[in-house]
Amino acid sequence: MTSPPVNGSAPSLGDGEAVYTAAGLAVPVAPLAADGLCGDARDRFARKADLWALAVVGRDGCPVGLVERHALLSACATTPDCDQRPITEAMDPAPLLVEAALPLGEVGRRLARFRPAPGHGSFIVVEAGLYRGLATVADLMLLSAEQSDLRARQLEAARRQADQANRAKTAFLANMSHEIRTPLNAMMGFAEILEQEVLGPHTIPLYAEYARDIADSGRHLMDLINDLLDLSKAEAVRLELSETRIDVPRVAASGARLLSERASRSGVRIVSTVPTDLPPLRADERKLRQMLLNLLSNAVKFTPRDGVVTVGARIANTGALWLSVHDTGIGMSGSELARAMEPWGQIDSALGRGHVGTGLGLPLTKCLIELHGGRLDVVSTPERGTTMSLIFPAARVER
Repeated sequence: MTSPPVNGSAPSLGDGEAVYTAAGLAVPVAPLAADGLCGDARDRFARKADLWALAVVGRDGCPVGLVERHALLSACATTPDCDQRPITEAMDPAPLLVEAALPLGEVGRRLARFRPAPGHGSFIVVEAGLYRGLATVADLMLLSAEQSDLRARQLEAARRQADQANRAKTAFLANMSHEIRTPLNAMMGFAEILEQEVLGPHTIPLYAEYARDIADSGRHLMDLINDLLDLSKAEAVRLELSETRIDVPRVAASGARLLSERASRSGVRIVSTVPTDLPPLRADERKLRQMLLNLLSNAVKFTPRDGVVTVGARIANTGALWLSVHDTGIGMSGSELARAMEPWGQIDSALGRGHVGTGLGLPLTKCLIELHGGRLDVVSTPERGTTMSLIFPAARVER
């Protein structure tokens, strides 16, 4: 039996989606009538050597059976007067019927459940119950392979397009950040001069507060620009590591000290339990500090007054280094955690609304730790707190 025609260039999975259904497998072989004889089928098989099966249909055009070439010829070789026997005695009365609109994957699953007998590689394609054509398992495998190849080419083209778009985004952000930083640095510098009354006291004290607000807003905007640029570079795998031998307890103590003032304003204590005898770590110190500050800032932000944020570290049995930040804050549900890990995702709470944030801290931290070959582990329970751990692989821990 001839295979369904395959074009030289495979159609796209949009306009040509129908090709990758059972309809694309159907070969319109003329069926046998249900009141025919075995001799009619044998004559058809004798005239066409590549015809492997014939469908048997009733007067209403619906299939009632399937005659396999090998089975019929074998039976006729041992049965006297085989040609005069009704075709209904030689056919398979319960063949596999596949709807024409069925996708190839579902056709394969139907075949697996149907479990045809060995040598029975044909099945019938129907449309609204009416006979449309015959198909074989070999045709299904061929067309499925073509569909897989087409999908692979489309995915590769989409990946290249996304990569180009990512590079363009990164280049745009880099250029824009440079253009924005220049006037922003000037604004922040003049705001700090006004805030500190370098050229003399203000006649109206409120001006000093305004200048402080301008400087704080400028610093927040600068942090946003830096986070955006780092996140874009990390997503485009263009962020490079400047690795050095790091004293982890020193970096942890420095991070806790930097956030201590903000924490005290919120009535939160920061406690460090990092062992002083931790082995050195091979990593990018600036990015390690950035990750730790992101986690500490997030913990302080969502911890209520009189709460505690604890910085800890340990060497696991696998040799990996765990640097953790645990808080006694509001915690997160599964859906809230998923939202927090998305860029710009922020948890809506009374505590969070009291602090400005970009929603980039956790996604950026996840990218940075993965850039080191590690991962970000998060354990959080609503109303009971959160523990976020930076896990560095054992290969980065010096002995």
